[in-house]
Amino acid sequence: MRSTKCAGKSMTYFSMWPQLGESISPWKIRTPSSTVASKWPLPMKTDPHTHTIRFGDREIAFNLQRNKRKRLKIVVTPDLVVEVFAPLTAADDQILSTVSKKAPWIIRKLDQLASFHPLPTPRQYTSGETLVYLGRQYLLKVGTSTRRSAKLIGRKLEVYVENPSDRRSVEKMVEEWYRHNARRIFARCLEGCRTIALRHGMPGHRLMIRKMQRRWGSCSPAGRIVLNLKLVRAPVHCIEYVIMHELCHLKHHNHSKAFYSLLTRCQPDWRKRKADLDRFRLA
Repeated sequence: MRSTKCAGKSMTYFSMWPQLGESISPWKIRTPSSTVASKWPLPMKTDPHTHTIRFGDREIAFNLQRNKRKRLKIVVTPDLVVEVFAPLTAADDQILSTVSKKAPWIIRKLDQLASFHPLPTPRQYTSGETLVYLGRQYLLKVGTSTRRSAKLIGRKLEVYVENPSDRRSVEKMVEEWYRHNARRIFARCLEGCRTIALRHGMPGHRLMIRKMQRRWGSCSPAGRIVLNLKLVRAPVHCIEYVIMHELCHLKHHNHSKAFYSLLTRCQPDWRKRKADLDRFRLA
């Protein structure tokens, strides 16, 4: 998670990958020294450029991209790529120093992601594959029918399309099923969270569902809450956590002590819910 200033634009707060990115402010960190394996100064380009540093016996490669931003940000992506986003005016030695200081954090996140699961192979949407819904696994069964449909029967999701060998057709039907159920479940979870939020003076809100690559949810100053369609694959108590997290952002547009104090009052067990959500890796 990371805070974003509210300036009339949509604010994204909740990362679907636990602690994978950080905006660097002028803090002091004591870490062992590291040596540079790339040549500096860095090129002043807006397109990514790969560099390497060494920390102990580990070599860390990272892509550098300069753009219009106030703080340097380091992100470790699910596919184990380190991305560094730096302000256009940041000095080369300042960038190198910050990345070097954050080397232990980068290595920890790389190891954390690598230990979760192997990167999934592209889904083929054929019978026998597994799908995740509300924290449980279900088998996909694909059949032929002139009437497109998808229905959960026992531990199977039965999908019927005109041409089962058309992967895109099956994928579209599965996504429609996910979206239909997401609307129903998210609305129910939101209503429960809203009852609690109203007691703490939360403003009004609107709910939207979108496909997002790296976020579970986001909110805007106008009170719009956006949830990732993939969140419907997580358990209900995790969905409630993301919703409550975003509702609290409608009152505190940051991750300050006041924000977490409000979140704790609204949802005392949020840390456990977050820990459960952090174990999910949704492809």
